[in-house]
Amino acid sequence: MVKCPYCGREGSEKVVKSWKFRFYNVERMECGGCGKKYNRYKGVSSRGKASEFVIRL
Repeated sequence: MVKCPYCGREGSEKVVKSWKFRFYNVERMECGGCGKKYNRYKGVSSRGKASEFVIRL
């Protein structure tokens, strides 16, 4: 579960769109609480390093 970077609500997000960018799986999320959108990046590099982060839109 991802916490909304705008309102902090967790567990009420909805995936609007998903795609692949390099080694990341990207999901455009919409918060069920405040309705704002953000992108979630999750992936494992070729060196085996896992990373996950959120970018506000």
